[in-house]
Amino acid sequence: MARFLVIHHAPGVTPEQFRENVPDILANKHATFVHCYANMAGGTIVNIYEAADAASVEREMETIGFPFDEIAAIQFDASADDLRAMM
Repeated sequence: MARFLVIHHAPGVTPEQFRENVPDILANKHATFVHCYANMAGGTIVNIYEAADAASVEREMETIGFPFDEIAAIQFDASADDLRAMM
């Protein structure tokens, strides 16, 4: 399975509104949720999903009903230790 970044800009979304979507997020009908990073004050949310392709992630977002701005395949992933090992 490939991994994808899903970028949302949702200014004004509250933690309570986000929490309301949790059951749908975890249903994983077309893509599998992995992780979420969010700046609720600024409204920027980045989710990591695993799926066969970007179209599956898009279908998952449509199923959840949460608008997104971009879906991008993750082509490189490294921790700080991974980067140190590259030096």
